[in-house]
Amino acid sequence: MSPSKTRTHNEDIDEDVSSGDEEMVLAENQELMDTDEVNEDSADVEVEEAIVPADKIEIVSGSNSDPTCMTFCFKEEDHTLGNSLRHMIMKNPSVDYCGYSIPHPSEAKMNVHIQTTEQTNAVAALNKGFDDLTDLCQHVITSFKKELKSGNFEYSPEGKWASAA
Repeated sequence: MSPSKTRTHNEDIDEDVSSGDEEMVLAENQELMDTDEVNEDSADVEVEEAIVPADKIEIVSGSNSDPTCMTFCFKEEDHTLGNSLRHMIMKNPSVDYCGYSIPHPSEAKMNVHIQTTEQTNAVAALNKGFDDLTDLCQHVITSFKKELKSGNFEYSPEGKWASAA
């Protein structure tokens, strides 16, 4: 990356901005700090209930006789969700195995296979994985906004962030 380009992180996307746009980026960050309240305790963060279309996920294998082993197919998803969801599900002590795969790069599908102990079932493990991932993301957002609001950092035109100690 050339010295005339800097990298800034927005809530949803990473975008390149020229060094002439630095003031605009800093103004946007200040606006973000002014409009969003930073909660000191991440438990106070309200999480909106996500509405997922019925055709977004399907059970592709598994049976009613063995609810501890199932494969779920997520449409229009990729490694971004797959790896983070797999990691959160594997942290559950009731899960023996969780893995994901992208069947083919040209298909917008991701398969997640979950095998649990007799203590729980695959659907419950999937739901817990989503809840845990949501909690983690909320904690990261809250921590980021808190540090951004504190202003205890410096920004250089080369795109390097440094502590203002």
